Amino acid sequence: MNISPILSIIVPVYNTEKYLIKCLDSLINQTIKNIEIICINDGSTDDSQSILERYQKIDKRIKIISKINGGLSSARNIGIEHAKGQYIAFVDSDDFIELNTYEGSLSHFDNPKVDLVYFSTHLVYEVNVDRIQDEQYFEHKHHGLVSLSHDIMTKMDVCTWNKIYKLSIIKKYKIRFPDGLWYEDNPFFWSYALVSDSAFFMNDKFYHYLIRSSSIMSQYKRKGKIYHRTSHELDPLLCFEYLLDFVFKWDLLEKFKPVLIDLFQNKMFNTLKYLPKNERILALNKSTEIVVKFNLKSYFSDDSFITSLFNEKYHNISNVNLYFLSKKQRFLGIWDADKYYIICFLGIKIKIRKPK
Repeated sequence: MNISPILSIIVPVYNTEKYLIKCLDSLINQTIKNIEIICINDGSTDDSQSILERYQKIDKRIKIISKINGGLSSARNIGIEHAKGQYIAFVDSDDFIELNTYEGSLSHFDNPKVDLVYFSTHLVYEVNVDRIQDEQYFEHKHHGLVSLSHDIMTKMDVCTWNKIYKLSIIKKYKIRFPDGLWYEDNPFFWSYALVSDSAFFMNDKFYHYLIRSSSIMSQYKRKGKIYHRTSHELDPLLCFEYLLDFVFKWDLLEKFKPVLIDLFQNKMFNTLKYLPKNERILALNKSTEIVVKFNLKSYFSDDSFITSLFNEKYHNISNVNLYFLSKKQRFLGIWDADKYYIICFLGIKIKIRKPK
């Protein structure tokens, strides 16, 4: 008689032969045995497939799904479809975890209030780089059982792999990763958190996250065209749009409303930063498209950011004009806006209202 695993571990694999053995060793030697390890070989061209097959002979809990290259989201989504565990976790194939990670974490689900278990992260540097900001990003601000208010959610990292989820919640709300986009963890985290009640925060650094120059993220290519582009500069906004689709589908706007504007601004300015200067208008146009698509003007009628996007008065949005100035203009120049003159001096922006 087959016993259903309590935990499904999803491992997307793409050309990580150098790291895969260490990753798999950390999974098959977990102190909890009733697990399944679903490895999705996403079109690897190195020796990853043979490594997976060798480990499958050692441990029958390993399931291999091979597919043509479709990206990280596609691989994870296929893993979700095949998962049979009560809980689900994700591990990137160039990372590894402590051997007691899941035994030490799953027990917290004994409390019916817990919908998410969130453990801490240890950063492993393959190259000598300064990532102090990353260290701070992964620091836990809380410990123990915490209600998932919008204030708590904004202080959590959005990474998929340092958390354990209830598969029942993922299936009930059809939570998936946005296919073909980068920054895919963001909408997945927010979708799950918005339909959950509480999380259990653990300070144990169970997950070892490898920072390397050639990561899985940098190797995936998105299929299809967006504004006839093949790069990913617009993806922060596209992921935000994907999240709003989920929010409106499940009537979660009231819960999401307190943080919507701040997140929207963050995604728009990130997109402006990544785009070449002569293409930055695409980010503003896409932002207006989002406002119109979800009728955000009716929900935030008094918000100047939403109003400016709706009316395509982009110069009224604070700091937007700076993204369109040359280096010389940012150092010393004058920008003629609708109601103001904007003077830039040594990178400092001064707004002077025009006479009526």
